[in-house]
Amino acid sequence: MHAARLAWYDAAARLMAGQPVKKESAIAKLTASNAAMDTPGPPPRYSAAYGFMNEFPVGRFYRDAKVLEIGEGTSEVQRMLIARELGFG
Repeated sequence: MHAARLAWYDAAARLMAGQPVKKESAIAKLTASNAAMDTPGPPPRYSAAYGFMNEFPVGRFYRDAKVLEIGEGTSEVQRMLIARELGFG
């Protein structure tokens, strides 16, 4: 979580300074979505079927974290963008 926050701060500082932020924002999003998925873990691991039911918070947390991986560009797309910006693609 700390790495995600620092990546976001770095991207925001570059944006405020008028610098390009394509790579930095992709790194921030990828780091944050990975941290969000690692935090709740797969629901069945901790809560069995309750992790998939709408009535329990753990299910909502997992679904919200999964949306972060998919929405606004999948993690794979973010990795490709970062690699391209670093000159590997």
